[in-house]
Amino acid sequence: MKITDWRTRALGDSTEVSADIDGFRLWYRVPRSYPLSRAADPFVAAALLPAMLQGQGLEVGPGLTMSPMLVGNLGRLQEIHHCWNPVFKIVPIRAATSPAEPLSRGALAFFSGGVDSSYTFLKRRAELTHLVFVQGFDFFVNAGASGAFSAADLADLSQLALKLTRPRDGFSAFLGNALSKETLEALSDYRSSGMVDGSLESRLAGELEGILSGAPVWEIRRFSGAKLRPETTDLLKGDPAGRDLYRLNRLLVEDAYPQEIARRDDTIYRTAVERNDRFARDFDKTLIAVSTNHYAFGYRYNLSRNLTQGSALAGIALLLGFPRVYLPAAYSYSQLIPLGSHPLTDPLWSNESVKIVHDGAEARRVDKVMAIAGDARVLANLRVCFDDMNDNCGRCSKCLRTMIPLRLLGASAAPFPSLPPLGTVKKMRIANDIEMIFFEENFDPAMGPADRALLRALEACRRRYERQQLLKAIDKVVFGGFLKKAYRRRAAAAAGIVRIDTLPPPD
Repeated sequence: MKITDWRTRALGDSTEVSADIDGFRLWYRVPRSYPLSRAADPFVAAALLPAMLQGQGLEVGPGLTMSPMLVGNLGRLQEIHHCWNPVFKIVPIRAATSPAEPLSRGALAFFSGGVDSSYTFLKRRAELTHLVFVQGFDFFVNAGASGAFSAADLADLSQLALKLTRPRDGFSAFLGNALSKETLEALSDYRSSGMVDGSLESRLAGELEGILSGAPVWEIRRFSGAKLRPETTDLLKGDPAGRDLYRLNRLLVEDAYPQEIARRDDTIYRTAVERNDRFARDFDKTLIAVSTNHYAFGYRYNLSRNLTQGSALAGIALLLGFPRVYLPAAYSYSQLIPLGSHPLTDPLWSNESVKIVHDGAEARRVDKVMAIAGDARVLANLRVCFDDMNDNCGRCSKCLRTMIPLRLLGASAAPFPSLPPLGTVKKMRIANDIEMIFFEENFDPAMGPADRALLRALEACRRRYERQQLLKAIDKVVFGGFLKKAYRRRAAAAAGIVRIDTLPPPD
């Protein structure tokens, strides 16, 4: 796997730095006032796991150098990831080397406004000078794009390929029938091998553009399961033609594939940037808004977000060149499992001028929530929702996981809706042992005066999870795990694609 054709260009009030990796142009956009690394280090961080997955040596093209310290660290990083999941092979790194030079002064932390990053901000507030807010890792919009549908609009190629080759809804079946036989075969080959034909993305984008430019794609039965935006339904009320028809077709495709096709409207992202910028300025800090298409790059290889979190954030840290960078921890030392961001691996992304620190693992999630609840300004900015980065829906698991300790702490000013009825809380699903660890923290006496009704509802959830674990143990002993394996096969088929993660899938 080669990293070649490094480029930089001015783009409005941003500087874009990009390089070609395995036929994919990976880019980062940063406000123009910041000096950026001209080395290969940021792109090596992004490319290492895909290269290991494909068992290909990683080669940095002529004219680019990388840090000798990072080259040495990559050997240990590869050993760790290979031990965690043998699907990742240890591969050679070929590059000219040159020590990294410092670019900026100060200390920065990645900041989303969630529990982990808010805790790191509180802990490191005196030291921090900058906060980094990223668009393009948790979500991706192709902001500023116009004109024809292009490969840059493909946000999740692996999931889209599955839906088009094994359609489970009317619109996917329609698109599958409209695509050429050659493109469908290439999508099937890509799904089975994990290797991307260099022309697949551009060919798929060209055929989708042809469909969007043609007849109306709308039929009510095709979109029976899709959630349409108000602007889509407004256009449907008329009789659009010409450019309006093309726009309607485009909106319908985006609504049918909200994760797989990038929207071009970045209003939600800009609102989040403005909110976090106000927060940073309130504490005399500077927010750096960085956008990237790493979301599409990682999913091109079907790598999970959980796996690529450390390498993706490390790439941005190496690009910015601040001497100290904090990556907020998700789990405490007592809860550690192999993760993409981990105290073993995060520091190994450092080079001579950038020291990367995995921060906050001394605290449990409930400890972090308690710290945040003690600062009104940080609490008011807390956003954790899966569905909308500017509003906490109060229904998703991340919201509920945060709302419950806030309720037990009596933090009435938290930016969340009311906790659902206790009958709903009783039905909460605890997905795995790690979630159970978070869940158990709610019973800590340090949470304050007991809300007995809420604790009874939580106790019902705990007992249900314990019964499920008992049944799994019986299945393992009596049936050799047959029932569990059959259930997982059905669940995987229903859920669609299974991402490649830090650990191999369970047997």
